[in-house]
Amino acid sequence: MRTRPSVILVREWEEQLTGSGCCGRVEGDFLTHRGESTFRERRACMVAMGPLSRTLRERFGDAIELQVLDPRNPALMFLLLRDFWAFRVGLVEALKTIGRLPVQAVVVNGRLVARGEWPDPSEVVEILEEAM
Repeated sequence: MRTRPSVILVREWEEQLTGSGCCGRVEGDFLTHRGESTFRERRACMVAMGPLSRTLRERFGDAIELQVLDPRNPALMFLLLRDFWAFRVGLVEALKTIGRLPVQAVVVNGRLVARGEWPDPSEVVEILEEAM
């Protein structure tokens, strides 16, 4: 059984949309079109996730495993399957999590706790405190 709670924050990485590889990332702040950042919606998502990520890191430090992954990252499925097994997530709930996983989501201990919008950090802190 796992000793640390698992938190997976799912969001797109803007540089994966530019066709650049791992050695030559082109970020949205660099790319502009008519004065606007090319990937401004992804940048807004990243900025909005900041308070949640910082709060979890400051409150729990290394007591939790915090991952930030692009939904297209193959490691996401591995981590979800690992957490489903470790935290005894039932098959129906696991399938719902996989099937309902959007571009922006929070998964705690294999369970989808927020989708589409970042929750208030205090909500995730409360969930984690109950799990510990």
